[in-house]
Amino acid sequence: MIKSRGRTTYKTSGFVLGAIDYGDSDRIVTFYTDRYGKLKGIAKGARRSTRRFANALELFSLSTVMLSRSRGSGLALIENCDVVNHYSGIRNDLEKLLGASYMIELIDHMTLEGKKSLVLFNHVKAFLDLVDANMYSDDLIHFFELRLLRYSGYDPVLDRCIVCNTPVDGIEKPCFSVIDGGIRCGRCRDNGRPQIPVSVGTLKALLMSKEIDIDKINRLSLSRQSLKESEAVLCSIIEHTIGKQVKSLKILRQIQGIVENKSGV
Repeated sequence: MIKSRGRTTYKTSGFVLGAIDYGDSDRIVTFYTDRYGKLKGIAKGARRSTRRFANALELFSLSTVMLSRSRGSGLALIENCDVVNHYSGIRNDLEKLLGASYMIELIDHMTLEGKKSLVLFNHVKAFLDLVDANMYSDDLIHFFELRLLRYSGYDPVLDRCIVCNTPVDGIEKPCFSVIDGGIRCGRCRDNGRPQIPVSVGTLKALLMSKEIDIDKINRLSLSRQSLKESEAVLCSIIEHTIGKQVKSLKILRQIQGIVENKSGV
């Protein structure tokens, strides 16, 4: 951080969460950064000059960003932006592109401006690095959804009944209560609330995915049943948390459905 003539200059690494056009030639860009969390800045002339910010302002690009802000100003000025990783391996595959866009949209919805979390920044980087290295799968999406919920303060209770504290190993016919944010056993089931049946095997797999080292996470895999149960549980938490359906996930599932129909799966 450098202060000069009433302006403060910042240098940080950040992923592009989104960008909107502003005026005739400018663009307002939202980043998730390692040092300052989520922040917004304006890139002057970005729409006129493709060379100055080449690839650096595209969705989920990782860049080194130089910003400055005058005293009392709410929006930072993007002075310079150098690409660290454009993730071309993701952009060349539609399903990977949609999966990465979904995770980035979640980060945008579930974070507040100015709230720093280096753990969350590294979480995004690890996910994009794995997908770029051709390790993309629905399993990976669900494992990272769960970790994102944890790092954002919305960690669901999956290891015990939220009412009687019976450990998951001792629960018969568990179900997930969206409103309570955790599982209930058969004895504590509340039929007056929305609940999602989920198997003990699925719960154990999700619990393991929260603790395993990132470089080993691709060793975990979910059965077809567990994939469906995990998606139902995690989507319900996410939609309840942010208050709406995530657009990029809906598109991703539509594309996957088209591919499955063509392949006869």
